[in-house]
Amino acid sequence: MPSAGTAGNRSSARLRAAHVRKDFTGETLEVALAGIGRKNTIGLDACSPAQREFRALLALSLFNRAPAPGEAPARPVSNLGAHDAVISPRWNELVIVAQRSPADVVAALIPGTLGDGPGRAPGLLLVAASPGNHSSTFHLQHQPTGARLVVTGRPGGPKPPRPEADRRQDPHGTADELTADERARLDGSPPVSPDAAVLLAGLTCRYNLEDHTERWATSWTRDPFGRANGWGAAADHGPVERQLSGRGDMWVLRWNGYPYRPDLARAFTHPVIGIQGAELHIHRQVPRVTFGTAFLELRGPV
Repeated sequence: MPSAGTAGNRSSARLRAAHVRKDFTGETLEVALAGIGRKNTIGLDACSPAQREFRALLALSLFNRAPAPGEAPARPVSNLGAHDAVISPRWNELVIVAQRSPADVVAALIPGTLGDGPGRAPGLLLVAASPGNHSSTFHLQHQPTGARLVVTGRPGGPKPPRPEADRRQDPHGTADELTADERARLDGSPPVSPDAAVLLAGLTCRYNLEDHTERWATSWTRDPFGRANGWGAAADHGPVERQLSGRGDMWVLRWNGYPYRPDLARAFTHPVIGIQGAELHIHRQVPRVTFGTAFLELRGPV
């Protein structure tokens, strides 16, 4: 049985890791602590196989955004930054802290609320809801993988659902079964190799990081450091477009707007917050992040 001193050391190491993590992610300390991995690792990429598969699939919704003619704002699922969303990965669930409007994020994630546009994430079912305006918490499950997703407005993270809190309290009124459209979209999803799944899931988990020491950020709505445009600069006008495409080991992400391409590349390869084993190569002047046999190229505007 571990001594009190040993337990205290573990607790201190876990607390230190949480402080390091929150400085990058913007999580509160309480939320960051919940995501720290075994042996007090940062924990962004430590997850169950179901979570990794789900996060890779979610990336296809988060990073595919091509507005229709005359369309105004981006859908929340592809523009979480507009809701000050903080991504908090944990071993068995992915938490989105959206203090401004958690219900709007759920409205974009759940089928049948915003039409049949490409911004939706197919396969999600609302299983519990705890209404509370900005403190609302929604518990969702991805039916194809069984992975859990929680969207909450609480800065301190979600609380377990109350026994009386269920989807009947939710205004979106989702069905228990996948729709024909969802099945078609899931069946039509390109195959993702195991190594590529690590990269795509890592892309989801690095949606909105900031490094105040090296001064880089992966915000998709702004540059928090107010830097002048340079290599990989963001467009200051025009509709936001993103395209994540590929199959198997080979993937390409194109976008205009923020973040800067070197910033996103750094987020993958940073010694603390990056994916362990990921490397950056410049292939024909294009940043290419590799992991195992897979790669993700970070290209210019769509």
